[in-house]
Amino acid sequence: MLPKSAHTSLIAWSLLLALTGCSISDGIIRPPKPAQLPAKQNLIAPAEDSAISVPIHVDLSAFLDAANDENLIPKKFDHWGSYLKTPKGAAYKYYAERDDFAMDRSGSQQSISTDQGTTLRDWWKGVDPPGSYVSISTALRYKIGTDPHITQCGDGNEWPRRAILNGNIAIGLTPNYGLSASVSSMAVNTTDPCKLHVADSDIFQEVNNRLTNGVHGGLNNAVARINAMTVKSHVEDVWNTLLKPIQLEPDAWLLLNIEKIRHAGFSGIGPVVDDTIQVMAKPVIVFGTEPPSAPAPLPQLDTQPASTEFHVVADAPMDYSTLSKALASRLKGARFSYKDDHIRITNASIYGNGGNQLVIRIDFSGDVQGHVYFVGTPEMNVLTQTVHIGGIRYDSATEKLLLKKADWIYGSAFRDFISNEAVLGVGPAIDRLRGLFTAALNRSINPTISMHGTVSSVQGVGVFADVNALYVRAMSDGALDLKVMGTR
Repeated sequence: MLPKSAHTSLIAWSLLLALTGCSISDGIIRPPKPAQLPAKQNLIAPAEDSAISVPIHVDLSAFLDAANDENLIPKKFDHWGSYLKTPKGAAYKYYAERDDFAMDRSGSQQSISTDQGTTLRDWWKGVDPPGSYVSISTALRYKIGTDPHITQCGDGNEWPRRAILNGNIAIGLTPNYGLSASVSSMAVNTTDPCKLHVADSDIFQEVNNRLTNGVHGGLNNAVARINAMTVKSHVEDVWNTLLKPIQLEPDAWLLLNIEKIRHAGFSGIGPVVDDTIQVMAKPVIVFGTEPPSAPAPLPQLDTQPASTEFHVVADAPMDYSTLSKALASRLKGARFSYKDDHIRITNASIYGNGGNQLVIRIDFSGDVQGHVYFVGTPEMNVLTQTVHIGGIRYDSATEKLLLKKADWIYGSAFRDFISNEAVLGVGPAIDRLRGLFTAALNRSINPTISMHGTVSSVQGVGVFADVNALYVRAMSDGALDLKVMGTR
């Protein structure tokens, strides 16, 4: 049995230790980790409609050969031996001859001048070719005489007067990718006009009409060669190729998500022209194992106007260890005071907690020691291209401990300080995607089809957090053309 004095001393020491332990415990904040939230699926929203331009070479030599066949379109228009009469009874005769037709630049309406004077004027009949067209032209030599012999144009020493015979062929694609063409207009464009009486203008109009109508009929027969052509097999090859995922890296894939096909028109000079189709897509880049590809039949040609823009969307993962190092580097050593109390940050880290929630852990020492947890939702600032933590707040367990043991931290501006400092730069992720986008759009898909694209800009447009990484969603702007071999 202890002496009375020893017993008293033991009680005193026990009381002192208890009081000291209470004091130490009151200065330590160590809440548990926030409970993990249920997983939320991160679906990549496809980009806006993007156009993949695919020029397909179309050889119109058969049409041009038919246009130069004298059995379809004469090379000489000889009415010099006998007089003809206009509806008003005026007598006239004419002779004209042409060279072989050649194909001019195709694609857009050419500007044709009109002389409203007394010369053999241009005559387009007020018809503008709808949509795409191909044009042919040839040199024309002519002379005109009247009875009585008051006016002679291009006869004798004046032979020949010169003109250009122009034909415009409206051309397009049917819903099933067959070529469809029709003669839109014929015109005689004089290059060496005669000076004639105004009273004779109806004669010259009659000659003009006879020439253009005669050629128009022959061209209608020549155009049948175009209407027998189709580009369906070439379009189908492109369609089936673009349905498949395109591997960019061992774990990166380009999914074009093609939906429709539109027609951009014809262009080029010569019998071989480019018929440009546009495959409408909503491209994304995904990471991981090869995604499945689903076959889809070639759709009918869409009638909406074509465009030239091309966008790709991708989610770039940013690992939490790298983000934590950057955050700790910014916050370590920061001192925060409130009246006579202070803390100094010793470490900082960030991780995903499921459900698109981020958790920030701040470790500190000073008048209070331990750590606290903040939670919030990542938000992309598209102007600064940075990620902020929206709705940042203490988690519930941290809040209870602070209110109990260190309400001066809870009630101060410490949360606002962390909110302002917890800004995550996404430059490395955007730079990686820029390189990936450029590489993705410039490669061979197979031995006959290759992609040639440009990336004008890449911008972060969204962000998503899961337990594995913080995903930065970026979209590129640019253009994409496909080169198809062997389509003539």
